[in-house]
Amino acid sequence: MNKFREQILHDPSSSFGNQGFSEDKQLFITKSTNVSGILDSENDIVLDGNFNGVLYSKKAIHISPTGIIKGVIICNDIKVEGEFEGSVYALRVNLCKDSVLKGNIHCTIINTEMNQFVDANIKLISLETAAFEATSQDLFAHLKEVFAKNNKDNNYLNIFQEKMDQVKPSNKFFHQTIYVAPNPPASAPPKKKDEDDYIDLDADE
Repeated sequence: MNKFREQILHDPSSSFGNQGFSEDKQLFITKSTNVSGILDSENDIVLDGNFNGVLYSKKAIHISPTGIIKGVIICNDIKVEGEFEGSVYALRVNLCKDSVLKGNIHCTIINTEMNQFVDANIKLISLETAAFEATSQDLFAHLKEVFAKNNKDNNYLNIFQEKMDQVKPSNKFFHQTIYVAPNPPASAPPKKKDEDDYIDLDADE
């Protein structure tokens, strides 16, 4: 069994934080860097710059507050503090304060904080199957082939969705769309209270 999956099964409420990131083995994409294409890493990835394409890590991916990604992400654990548009396929997803995410999320566990903007279709994948291990490698192979032929369009997103559709029968999916406004609307000026504004909490229903 995948060690990450085993950890989730035994402690699904464990904190996200930086526990999945090994400081001695990290790939950094700096703030001044723009990358387009396919990035495949055995180690953790920390993105401070811009990335457009397919990002794959067998470990964790961290999009910092200055990081912007458009495309597909496949990994074990992802922490989003910046902006992402596209599709995420991960065991665990952490959406931090002030982050922006638009697209599709496929995961086993998702954690959200207040004051972020999320416009996404979220599909929760059952932990009881080995679909993640079986599918992620096959999925990435297809993405890599399509993207190598033409990295100027979004064909890889279509391939991603096709592969996810094939996995559906062996998993339990829950569909929902959540919207969390980054800035609450300005509060209206308080009105003068009168007797009708008070509710007796002790009154019988």
